[in-house]
Amino acid sequence: MFQTDLTDILLVLFGFVASVLVLTVFSYTISRYLASRSARREFEVIGKQMGLNKEEISLLYRCASTLEEPNKVFHSKHIFEKCAGKLVKESPDNIPIIVSVRKKLKFEHIPWFLPLATTRDIEVYQTGFISYKGKSYSAAVWEKTEEDLKIAILDRIPESPQPSEKVRFSFLREDDGRYHFEAEVLNTYLEGEKVILVIPHTEKLGKVQLRESIRWKVSTPARAFFFNRKVKPEELYLIGEPPDESFVEGTIENISTGGVLICFKRFVSAKEGDSLLLEFEWKGRLFKNILAEIRHITSSTDRTCFGLKFLNLKKAQEETIRKFIAEEQREALKAYKMDR
Repeated sequence: MFQTDLTDILLVLFGFVASVLVLTVFSYTISRYLASRSARREFEVIGKQMGLNKEEISLLYRCASTLEEPNKVFHSKHIFEKCAGKLVKESPDNIPIIVSVRKKLKFEHIPWFLPLATTRDIEVYQTGFISYKGKSYSAAVWEKTEEDLKIAILDRIPESPQPSEKVRFSFLREDDGRYHFEAEVLNTYLEGEKVILVIPHTEKLGKVQLRESIRWKVSTPARAFFFNRKVKPEELYLIGEPPDESFVEGTIENISTGGVLICFKRFVSAKEGDSLLLEFEWKGRLFKNILAEIRHITSSTDRTCFGLKFLNLKKAQEETIRKFIAEEQREALKAYKMDR
């Protein structure tokens, strides 16, 4: 008869547990490896469809592989720019490859209706102001590379910022908002009489939203009746509908849930604060008896434009405008990816 002692039992149990652990870890490692290989193959297929070569795909995957969904780098400019920033910092040799990839993925420019996410999105010749030692000077983006921005100070400045000193650049992006960021000067040089500041890219962009809702560019025929005074919404039923011949034909050039910009091909006499009645059709939906207030005026002898604020827009009409703008944005994004 064989006799067993506690040591033998413990050895058997240890061997069993070790075997289970080894098999579990091995299975997990194998499954992770296969999943990684599969994700890499899928990434390469999409990369080739986008026109990227092996070197470009390999470099981009080095960064994208750390993401939960690596393939998003092909479709999201924000994610791509984060990867691009890391790869440029990793080695200057990556810059020509990143430039090529950005062009192939059509991320060279950002549509006007999307907010900026990084200084790489700022267009060359964007004007603004450099703030230095408590004073502001007119400036403009002079040049843009993968590594940095070159900003020209357009005013005479008594003392130029020096390397390692901080400056603040603020600028207005039309139909979007006012942006600003701070950066440490890398270098300065003169180009003619202009001081050029070399500053690194950053994703820390501050923004002040100028409007509550986006104004979408359109070209929609409209008619307006000018009251030439201030009218409250509750007065409309007392006034009644104006005669058809009293309406002036114009064109709505942008629209939001809060108002429109309407322009007329002649001089129209009116003043800020006056009310008007607006009528237009957009995407098959008629908007009638819309009371609006004139908030600002731009006029010349042959053209007058009014920025209007809606006063009696119904909730359903507001939701319709919001829905139509969202539809137009989706279509514009598709065209942007296809055409640029």
